[in-house]
Order: sequence, then structure tokens, then C-alpha cells
Amino acid sequence: MATTAKQTRTTSSTRTSARPAPSARTYVLDTSVLLADPGAIRRFAEHEVVLPVVVITELEGKRHHPELGFFARSALRMLDELRITHGRLDEPVPVGDEGGTVRVELNHTDPTSLPSGFRLGDSDTRILAVATNLAAEGHAVTLVSKDLPLRIKASAVGLGAEEYRAEAVSDSDTGYSGMAELEVTAGELDELYDDAVLDLVEARDLPCHQGLVLLSDRGTALGRVGPDKRVHLVRGDREAFGIHGRSAEQRIALELLLDPEVGIVSLGGRAGTGKSAMALCAGLEAVLERGQHKKVVVFRPLFAVGGQELGYLPGSEAEKMGPWAQAVFDTLGAMTSKEVIEEVLDRGMLEVLPLTHIRGRSLHDAFVIVDEAQSLERNVLLTVLSRIGANSKVVLTHDVAQRDNLRVGRHDGVVAVIEKLKGHPLFAHVTLTRSERSPIAALVTEMLENVTL
Repeated sequence: MATTAKQTRTTSSTRTSARPAPSARTYVLDTSVLLADPGAIRRFAEHEVVLPVVVITELEGKRHHPELGFFARSALRMLDELRITHGRLDEPVPVGDEGGTVRVELNHTDPTSLPSGFRLGDSDTRILAVATNLAAEGHAVTLVSKDLPLRIKASAVGLGAEEYRAEAVSDSDTGYSGMAELEVTAGELDELYDDAVLDLVEARDLPCHQGLVLLSDRGTALGRVGPDKRVHLVRGDREAFGIHGRSAEQRIALELLLDPEVGIVSLGGRAGTGKSAMALCAGLEAVLERGQHKKVVVFRPLFAVGGQELGYLPGSEAEKMGPWAQAVFDTLGAMTSKEVIEEVLDRGMLEVLPLTHIRGRSLHDAFVIVDEAQSLERNVLLTVLSRIGANSKVVLTHDVAQRDNLRVGRHDGVVAVIEKLKGHPLFAHVTLTRSERSPIAALVTEMLENVTL
């Protein structure tokens, strides 16, 4: 149902805003929603969307951000198109096809409606003030945000608060592991070993590049679903820069990492399952041994445990990057000698860079690894993938249980990208399950993952 009340504009900061129809709700959006989805204002059906004016100010401040600038500009352009069409935005203007409206709220910013401890004068305070003042006037208000602390604050002052989930996947769609088990006859298993390919009815409806564990009463085999929807044999003796897959998932992952026809490989799994090690070794194999690419480029997002950002660390950029880059060199040091690492670096065949350096670049002839991808918002991740140039491959390594970015939920970010790309011939995903770390590290990781949140 469309909003029927007509808002009357006054110059008073205490004016009474128009109330939407009884069945409609008022959704107050914060900046994080528009940065995640610039078209979010169109996705609230018949309801009223309110943007506190501080959101516009924050979008303006993000216009030149290396990762979020494109999305800030897109949101501002969409609002400007509405301004051109309707003349003003401080009154409700129609959006979408279901009778919804959007307006920029200039008033209702009096912070005295908030408890004294919340009157901090920051952007969160202004957004909360708008929501609480509208609720006090009888609006059915819900604050929508990707920012976890802001949602907690909203609940603390008695407001309804929701995470923006339009770009996320549903709970039932987050379990894709990239692996499946199928029972086959002994004859079918023999055919697969003899011909390296098997036409299996049960595999025709599975996503392209899904890994398979084939079970028969006479043995087992590993395979994957090819673009032709047939099962292709996966050899267990494949190696990359001296490492072999120990589990079924690792062997499938190694097969996909070394396949030049698969342009995007996603490696998920908890800490210690070998994601980064396999990606690095596959990259060095492709560059040094096979000559498929000119260099390995590792990008790491600048979200540290505890939230300490790069700009606050002392020293030059190279010195600031030290703590982030060291994780990569630690992984390499466990698999090869210091001399090999130094040679690779001296020849310019390995770069470790902050993700902000991808802005404006097109990466050609490179084996690109995006480490800790679970901390990237969906739109940022898609921007990263759009920078991949000719004759390049990209590997995403991630553990959704270790997100350092509070704007990324369990069901969006890299999880949403996996669900969107699943089944495309250029994409493959495998979740690794076997821990390669010490028993102590494996025990602690399991304890942390079993904490109820």
C-alpha cells in the first residue's frame, strides 16, 4: 500500500512528519546500507524509507575512498536523479513499483530523546536521534544497518533494528562446500579410471566444477563435474611447488588451482586447513614452473585483529605493511627455503600489497590471491574481481568465522558471491576441512568456532 498522507514542510525543527499508511513501516537507513547496495532505497516494497541528512554527508565523504568510492557516487547519483525528477527530497517521493517512498530527513535530530550516554555528537547519534524522534511521533520505525555496533545501540534505546540482507543469501543457501559423494558401480569406476571421464546421470544437475567422491564396493575415486556435465577424473598425485593434497578436498582444490580454464577459485575453511599455502604454492607453480603467468600478487585487506588500521602504524608504507605481509612470508617459509623466497622477490615475481592498491589497476598475466576475503563487503569484492585482466587467475581464501569487518555478516560478502557464481564454468569453490596445524591450534580453533554467538 502506498503512503497516503501528504507531508507538509515547515521551517521548524520540531515539525510533525507525515505518517505512512498504518500497514507501512518506516525504515531509517544508515550509510553502510547504501555503500553495500546503492539501489537499496528501491527494495523496501510499499514502505517509507528515511535517510537522515548526515547519511548524505557521509556519502560525500566516501566519494574518493579507494574501495567504497564507486558505491558512494552511485548512491548519490541515484538520489540526484530523484531530485531532478521530483524537485525536492525533503518530502516523500515515490520509488519502486510497489508504492514505496523515500525522503531525506532534515529535522528530528534533537538528541535529547536519547539517553545521556548516547549523546556523543557523532553520525551514529544523529541517525539514532532521527529514528527515536520519528518513533515518538507514532511511526513504526526500524533502523536498518550493516554496522553491527549501530544495531546494538538501536536495540539498547528500544528501537527495532535489522541487518540489511537484500544482497545476502538465505540461511539455507550458505552450506555449499563444493564437494559431494556419489555411489557408483564397480564398472563405472573402472570406466572412469580407464577413460578419465564418465557420463553419470546423477552428476548432470550438479554445479560445474563441483568435486566428487565416488564410492563403490570395489574402491573409491575422485572426480569433478566438467562444463560438459560429465565426471572428470582427479588424480591424487598432483603437486604444486612440492606440496600434495592430503584430503579429498585438498586434492580437488589443487586440481582447480592448476586448471588454467578456471578463472576464479574460492577456497574456504577454518584456520589451519591450508588455504593460503595451497594458493601460494599453486601460484608459484604457475609462475615459476609452468610460465602461465608473470607474477603472483597477494592482496590483503587492512583489517587487523583489534581494528588497528594501516595509517595509524609508524613508518613508511613498506614498514606499515610488514605485519600483514609477514603472514604470507611465514606461510612460504614453512614450504620452501629463504633463498628461494628472496630470489622470487628480487625477480619481482611476488608482490604483497594492501587491497587499496588495486584501485585503478588492471592485473594482466598475474596469479592473484585475495587473502582474508571474508572481511570484504560484497560490492568491494566484486570490484576486486572486475580488476582481473587478460591471462590472469584469482583465488579467494576465506574463513567466514574470522570476520574483522563488522559490516560483513555471515551470509553476505564472499558467501553471497559464491552463491551467485556457483555453477559458472569460470568459477569453482571448495571448503577445506582437514586441519594442517598443530593439535593445539586445531583444538583452540574448534573451541572458538563452537562458541555460541
